[in-house]
Amino acid sequence: MNRRKALTAWLALAGLLGVGKAEAANPAYLNINVAINANLSVAVNGVASSTDTGTTWNTATPNQAFASASSATVTNDSGGTSERWALATNANSIDTGGGSPGSWTVAGSTTSVGADQFSLQAVFGSSNTALGGCPAAGSGDWNQAFAPLLTTTPVTYTSAVFADSNLTNGGGTPNPDNTGNNRMFAASKRALCWRIITPNSTSTSDTQNIQVIVSAQP
Repeated sequence: MNRRKALTAWLALAGLLGVGKAEAANPAYLNINVAINANLSVAVNGVASSTDTGTTWNTATPNQAFASASSATVTNDSGGTSERWALATNANSIDTGGGSPGSWTVAGSTTSVGADQFSLQAVFGSSNTALGGCPAAGSGDWNQAFAPLLTTTPVTYTSAVFADSNLTNGGGTPNPDNTGNNRMFAASKRALCWRIITPNSTSTSDTQNIQVIVSAQP
C-alpha cells in the first residue's frame, strides 16, 4: 500500500472511530466558580461592645433578680454573609474596681446562687420589641426551656433555644430567619433581653461587669 492509500485508509478509520471529532452536546455548559471570602460579624446596639447601666443591687435583698429595662439590638452587620448566632458568658464577672477579693463566679442554677456568684439568662425577641418590652425579672418566660442559663460554652440560637415565643411584637418573629439551619440573613436584627440573679452575699463592693457574649458562627 503506497503512502497516499495508507493516509486515505487512516482518515476513513478515524472518521469511523470519531478520532479528532468534537463531541456534540445539547445543552452545553460554561461553569463559573465564585470563591467566597466570608467575614462573620455581629453588633450589639450597633457597636462591638455595649453597656447597660442603671442596675444597682442593694445587698439587703440576697439573690435579687434584675432584668433588662429595655432590649438591646443584635444585628448581622457582616455585609453579605448569613450567619448563626450563639450566646455565652464569662466564667467570672469583671471586677471594675480591680480590688480584693475580686469578681463573682458564674453559677449553674437560678435558685442556688451562692456567695460571690451570679447566674445569667438571655433571650431573643422580635426586632419590633418596644422599649420596656423585655420580660420582667419575675416573668415566667425565664423559667421556660427557651431561656437556659448562659455558660462559658457558646450555645447556638435556634427557634427552640433563646427564641422567646412571647416576644412577637408587631407581628415579628423571635426565631432565626431560617429555622431549618438557624441562620440570620445579612442586616437582620433581633431584640436581646437578659436577666441576672445576684449572689446571696458578696465580699466585694466593686461594680461587677457581667457580659452576654454574642458570637457569630459559620
